Amino acid sequence: MSNDTNDLGKPLDNNMTKGGFSRYTMASLLQKAVRRGDREKACFAAFELCRSGYSWNFWDRAQTVLLEDCRVSITDADLLPAIERLRQLATKKWDPEEGMGIACAMRAASLLAEAESARELLPMKNWWLEIAGDRMESLQRGEQPEHDFPVQPESKDLGELGYVVNDTHTAAGSRAGRNLAHYLIESSRTTDQSELGQQYQRLIMEHEISYDLTDEQIEHGTTPVPDDKPWEHSREIGFPRH
Repeated sequence: MSNDTNDLGKPLDNNMTKGGFSRYTMASLLQKAVRRGDREKACFAAFELCRSGYSWNFWDRAQTVLLEDCRVSITDADLLPAIERLRQLATKKWDPEEGMGIACAMRAASLLAEAESARELLPMKNWWLEIAGDRMESLQRGEQPEHDFPVQPESKDLGELGYVVNDTHTAAGSRAGRNLAHYLIESSRTTDQSELGQQYQRLIMEHEISYDLTDEQIEHGTTPVPDDKPWEHSREIGFPRH
C-alpha cells in the first residue's frame, strides 16, 4: 500500500498516519513511551510513523529522545558503533568472505549474542499490519475493533493515555489547555530518574514562579513512575489549579 493512502486505501489527510493518528501525537507518544519504559508503545509509534511516510519525523524525534531522555550505559553506547565499525573493516579493508573479513563477522555475531535477546519487533509489525484494514473499517462503522492497536483511536485523544502524551507540545494538548506546568508535573516523568535528574527537575519546578507549583505537585513530578504502571498519572495533581 502506498504511503499516500490510509489503511482503507484512501488518501491521507495532512499530518495524519495510516491508522488515523496525528503524526505529532505519535512523535510525542514515542518520547513519552521511552521515558516510561514502555517498549510496546515506543515500537508502535515508530511503526506507525515510518509506515505512513513519516520516517524522517521518527528519526528526527529519535535523536531528540536520545539526547533528552536516555542515560545510555557504556556497554549500550558501544555496541552499535562497534557493529558498524566491524562492517566497515570487513567490507572496506578486508575481503568480507575471507580471513579477517570473516573474523569481523564472527566478532559481530559474538557481540550480538552477548546482548539481551528479544524477538519482538517483527511479530509486532506483522500483526499490526495484519489487523490495520479491519480495524479502520470497524472504527468507521462506529464499532469496537475485534483486534486493535495498543493505543486508543485518535478521535478519543488516545483515551487516558492522552493525558500524558498530549502535552503542551501537541495540538490536542494545546486545545485542552495543557501548559508548561502540566509538562513538568506529568509529561516529563520517567522511570529510572538519576539523582542529578531529580535534583535539577526539583530546582526548576521550585523556581517556576509563573505557576507557583505546590509541594505535592513538585513531589509528583520528581517521583519516578512505577515500573509495573508506567502510565500512572493524577489529573487532580497533574493539572495545575493556579
